[in-house]
Amino acid sequence: MKIHSAANLPDSAAEWSDSSPHDSSRHYHRDSKSAKKKRGEQARSHKGDGKLGLEFFDDPAPADGSYRLPNSQIKFCSRSEAICAELLQRYVPHFDLREGVTFQVAIGTDPQGNTLAVDFLVDGVLFEYHPVRLFKSRRRCGDFNSKHEYRAYADICHSLDSGQREFFQATMKSRLTKNYYAKRRAILDQHPMYRRMELVVATSPEEFYELILKRFGKNVPRSVERFIAIFEELRESLP
Repeated sequence: MKIHSAANLPDSAAEWSDSSPHDSSRHYHRDSKSAKKKRGEQARSHKGDGKLGLEFFDDPAPADGSYRLPNSQIKFCSRSEAICAELLQRYVPHFDLREGVTFQVAIGTDPQGNTLAVDFLVDGVLFEYHPVRLFKSRRRCGDFNSKHEYRAYADICHSLDSGQREFFQATMKSRLTKNYYAKRRAILDQHPMYRRMELVVATSPEEFYELILKRFGKNVPRSVERFIAIFEELRESLP
């Protein structure tokens, strides 16, 4: 999607904050080098281990800010968007990638006048591939509204032991996913054409396989394990 909606810090985070032993006034730029190094290691350690031990994060975009599939002039905002497009064309009969029609479907504008779009329209169903982002990158503070919300989450997360952290992150991902879906659904409900259409949001390759390809596709891989392998092969093949 071209415009990434953010979600409010879940109520569950506030509950953890009240009960977790940490100093909420602490900010990362005041931490020691060793603390920063430890957090980096922790963040990298959580960039995986979904159901099959794999979770995909988009690499920085090429110089022109977009990805392209081989033999295609269509620009994609991320590797995952390009992969989904390729797999939809490969497995969904008669799916034709047309910008503005079946790809990057405009559904409204934000307060700044930027176009809001849904990734794909597949057999009358609006589909978005949106992995939940809990970690900060150069461009955004995960799926949080602000640096303050991200820091509140991160402070709590790093005060927990590994078992608590795993549960806390799973809770946060669930809430952020629901918030993202609700915001996108609210925009669609105001649109005269799309308000009656179903919206599906997949947050992982597994969900893309289960919710979209098995529903609309033909001759899809028989197992999710094989599908994950294909997804990874495409990810590695993109420049």
